Amino acid sequence: MARRYTRRVALVTALVIPVSFMAGCGSAVTEQNASTASSYATGSKAGHTSYPLTVESCGVKQTFDSAPKRAVTLTSTATETMLELGLEKSMVGTAYQRTRPIGAQYKKAYNSVPVLAVGQPSMEKLLSVNPDFVYSGYPDGFSKSNGHTREDLQKMGIKTHLSPVGCTNEVKTLDDETKEIRTIGQIFDVNDRAEASIRKFNDKVNAVKESVKGKERPKVFLYNSGEDAPTTVGGWAYASVMIDAAGGENIFANEPLRWGKMSWEQVARADPDLILIYDYKTPSVDQKIKTLKSIPTLKDTKAVKNNAFPVISLSLAQPGPRSAEGIEQLAKQFHG
Repeated sequence: MARRYTRRVALVTALVIPVSFMAGCGSAVTEQNASTASSYATGSKAGHTSYPLTVESCGVKQTFDSAPKRAVTLTSTATETMLELGLEKSMVGTAYQRTRPIGAQYKKAYNSVPVLAVGQPSMEKLLSVNPDFVYSGYPDGFSKSNGHTREDLQKMGIKTHLSPVGCTNEVKTLDDETKEIRTIGQIFDVNDRAEASIRKFNDKVNAVKESVKGKERPKVFLYNSGEDAPTTVGGWAYASVMIDAAGGENIFANEPLRWGKMSWEQVARADPDLILIYDYKTPSVDQKIKTLKSIPTLKDTKAVKNNAFPVISLSLAQPGPRSAEGIEQLAKQFHG
């Protein structure tokens, strides 16, 4: 593809977690082993939830006798899912927003919820708001390093939820995201809102898929970071699913991992049409492009020769209700 791409700051949310580390925001992550990749709920009927409701997420099964009233979210993905469903009045705290700007549609509701910490709150800070439900989109929300594992909280009688999109080393699908919205809707007895959100999500994604049908699929290399060796996404990453839905082809889609390091030689052999910049502000997009252009191995790739560097922001590239917007923005950049 000889099309020249201008840089666009595509809003986007974080993405995925590596097999052994989280690359998106540069923070380390130890991924939990989970016996199941799915989240499911039993005891729910159309319209209103029928309690008791049993939910399994990432190998942990819990029963809810009623909707939680004092929820805390530990990742931006969890925060936006709650706000998407209009649950801000059931929230007593959020955390770990960092370089992920909250969606404009959620800003007013978000401002009504206390921020417990820029990063992860201490156990003391978390318990200070007396939560009855703690929700994370990624395993690093629950970790010994942060002082609050799921086991620790459950011993205190506090329900927890970890999004299945972020808890297992398996191929992700867009259905994983809609299932998560439905599960949170069931837990909080806002099933109608959840189904409306799912319809909106699917309508956006289906419209994109229809718009790119039959078009040439550019080969895409997602560049997160790294100079000696690049960190990128494999076929298990939600970001890879987004690239596919937007009419692109992740050059490492066949790699059985989420995030990992590849070699510049592998990238050059794949000869991507586009190098998708994963933007989380530091280093800047300009700095990342400068790094890519300084790698001798890449100088003859189509992407570098054609200055083809589309951008997706951390806020839109992660699992969550706004990932449909991320897919829309990717499609526009991939296909004009």
